[in-house]
Amino acid sequence: MVQREVEIEASPQEVWESLATEDGRERWLEEDPERELRVEIAEEPERLVWWWRRAGGPPTRVEVLVVAVPAGARVIVRESAPRFPLVAFARAFALVPV
Repeated sequence: MVQREVEIEASPQEVWESLATEDGRERWLEEDPERELRVEIAEEPERLVWWWRRAGGPPTRVEVLVVAVPAGARVIVRESAPRFPLVAFARAFALVPV
């Protein structure tokens, strides 16, 4: 298992929208037509679990926790393989007007 954390200057609700909606994910998740993503658990705005895989590849379980912190939100990602692009996710918020 791989675990990574990042703090983002955005509210937990804004982070949730970027994680839990297709429109939100399109802003930061690299396009991959071979990737399949299936949401298993969605507990807004604090926990999201999904399975994803590339065509023909093994599935990977990803658990994302969103925790409110004074500066915005801490995002904790647990995955069985390091495929979650946290840096791209955090950079996407730099493009969001405040």
